[in-house]
Amino acid sequence: MNSRLIPLPLLLVVVASQANAVGPTSRLYIMNYGEFGANTGMDMIQGVTSSSVNTGYPLDICIGVAGGDVRTMGYSGGDQGEKFDLNGNFIGGGPYTNSIQLSQLHDGTSDGSYNYSIDYTTGDVLRFDRNWASPTVVFNAAPQMVGAGWITMDTSDGSFWLSQWGGPDLVQHRSSTGTLLSSFNSGVLGSAGLAFDRIDGTLWMGDYNLNLYQFDQAGNLLQTQAWGGKLTGQWYGMEFETTPVPEPGTLALGLLALPVLRRRR
Repeated sequence: MNSRLIPLPLLLVVVASQANAVGPTSRLYIMNYGEFGANTGMDMIQGVTSSSVNTGYPLDICIGVAGGDVRTMGYSGGDQGEKFDLNGNFIGGGPYTNSIQLSQLHDGTSDGSYNYSIDYTTGDVLRFDRNWASPTVVFNAAPQMVGAGWITMDTSDGSFWLSQWGGPDLVQHRSSTGTLLSSFNSGVLGSAGLAFDRIDGTLWMGDYNLNLYQFDQAGNLLQTQAWGGKLTGQWYGMEFETTPVPEPGTLALGLLALPVLRRRR
C-alpha cells in the first residue's frame, strides 16, 4: 500500500471544496460609472461576500491597486479620483486628475511602481506614475485590437491583458512592449472591466448586468457569478488587491519550525 495516497474521505473533502468554490479568490475592486441614486462608487467582492462605498467622484473609473492602497483617476480630461485604503476608506493623497483631453480611459492597473490605462479613442497603452501623473505611451494596441477599453497585467512578468469595450469579445495577452502572445474570444458581449488575479492566475471580467466571469489564461470559462439584485451600479474599471500573502507551503514550513525554535530557546 502506498502511504502517500490521500485517504478517500479526505480526498472527497478536498475535491468537494474545490468544486464548491465560488467567486474571486482575492479581493476584487470594481469602480462604478457615476454615483447616482443607490449606485455606489466602489464595490469590493471576495468569494460570495461584497461591500460597497461611495468615493465622492462620479467618474473615477480608472483604478490601480498596489502597495496597500487603491488609487483612482477620472475617465476623461478634468475628471478626478482619489486614494483609499484597502477597505475603501478615504485616506487622501489626491485628487488625481486626468490631464489628457478627449481621452476615454475606462480601466486601469498597477505594478506597484507605475499605473497603467488604455485610451479607447487611440488604442494607446499609457504608463503613469503612482499618482496618475506624467503619462507616456508604452505601445499602441491597434490595429490588432480595435476598441480596446479594458486592461490588467500580470506583475510577475510585466505582461498585459486587454479586452474590447462595447460589443466585441476579443481578449489579448501582450508582452510588456506590446507583442501579441495569445488571444481568445470570451463570448461576453459588452464586457465590463478586466482583472488578473495573480494568486490563482485567472482572469475576471464583468458585464453591465453585474455578472462576473472567470477564465483561465487559455480562455476557458471557469465560473459565472451573478450580483444583479445584490449590488447596483454600472461596472467599469476593476482590479485585484495584489498585496503578497504567504504561500501555503511556506506557511506550513513556518508552523513546523515553531516547535524547533521553542526547543532551542
